[in-house]
Amino acid sequence: MSADDVLAVSTEDHLRRNGIPEPADVADRLNAWERLQRLLNGRLGSAGLVASPLGVGWTQVFQARLSSPVAPAELVAAGWLSLAKLRRHLGLSEQGDWAVPDDSGRVLAAVRLDGHGQGPVEWVIQRATERGEVRLIDVLELRGLKARGERFPDASPVLTAAADIEIGLGQRDLVRWASGRRSPAPRVLPSHVMPRTRRLVVAVSGVDGAGKTTVLDGLRQELERCAVPVSRVWLRPGMGLGRLTVIARWVKRRGGLDEEPGINRIAADPGATLASRRGALGWVWSSLVTVSFIAGVRRQHTETRGIVLYDRHLVDALVTLEFAYRGVDLRVQRWLIRRLVPRADVTLHLDVPVQEAVRRKPGDQIGERAVATQVAAYNKWLGQLPDVVRIDATAERAELVRQSLERILTAG
Repeated sequence: MSADDVLAVSTEDHLRRNGIPEPADVADRLNAWERLQRLLNGRLGSAGLVASPLGVGWTQVFQARLSSPVAPAELVAAGWLSLAKLRRHLGLSEQGDWAVPDDSGRVLAAVRLDGHGQGPVEWVIQRATERGEVRLIDVLELRGLKARGERFPDASPVLTAAADIEIGLGQRDLVRWASGRRSPAPRVLPSHVMPRTRRLVVAVSGVDGAGKTTVLDGLRQELERCAVPVSRVWLRPGMGLGRLTVIARWVKRRGGLDEEPGINRIAADPGATLASRRGALGWVWSSLVTVSFIAGVRRQHTETRGIVLYDRHLVDALVTLEFAYRGVDLRVQRWLIRRLVPRADVTLHLDVPVQEAVRRKPGDQIGERAVATQVAAYNKWLGQLPDVVRIDATAERAELVRQSLERILTAG
């Protein structure tokens, strides 16, 4: 099973999920290699700059074996981003880890500066352990190191997972460590194997059309290039209700009410007052929606590790309730959300003019009046919440991602 074999039989999404570089990734890593060589010229030891056994373009994190130390101030002056504070917060080792950006500030790759470095097999095992899963790229690198005659430990959960993946692909180079159980890739490692890490919760909020998903996609890519574990949570009140929607339709039908979801009516006319969203009925339904939302968020949260990116968070939930249940006494629901939604370490709010938000969502059922109503609610709640960083969402995507990444790296 060569790298070419894997590329031939896998889908694009499967390759990406398994750390296989795309052409753009390869180009960026070659760029990072050249920048590292220039800056560290004359200070690399005999081992030099160490790349993946599969080649520079496949290298997730470079190792720079230094013969003499480099002052951090020099690296900062070159635009490098220190990952030490972030990794320390997450509970990961912080042995000279830096992100190497291009001239625009976009991260190209990560590097570890070290005087002696780890052995290549130990290096693969450590990175897979920190990530919490074994990917195809780890299997390919371990196979390459085995063929090169590198020393392997007698036992390792990472090697077992890699061998089980390899056997599932019809190969046996790592069979010595196999458990006898075939496994698809990626394979999550047992919880007792992973390092005890802490989370860093990053909430990105804003009205529909602010660009939350776009910024989060960019952030996830940047953070993965920094070689830290990244997870994502997405949910809003009123979504994922399951059987509750069946109950709601039955109650409306028995009460002679319109069975169309109330949010559709309110999106078209924010001033509309629906019978199903008033009085005791409105209070009970908004309470069920709130409890369902909190349970869903907490369920997703427990499955995360590392940096947890929230697409919508506390303020978005408060605004959604206020927008969807106008006229209902929401004090209990707000109290539950403010106390039970996991706390954010960093909250970034994307500010966008109403007209721009509407322009970005052509054909969306939430029109200009509804967006204006939500923007007003955001401004009210943001004034009551501490430590919210407001960002002008009309800036270019790359700039928004850069600003967001800087906040995350300094928050650890």
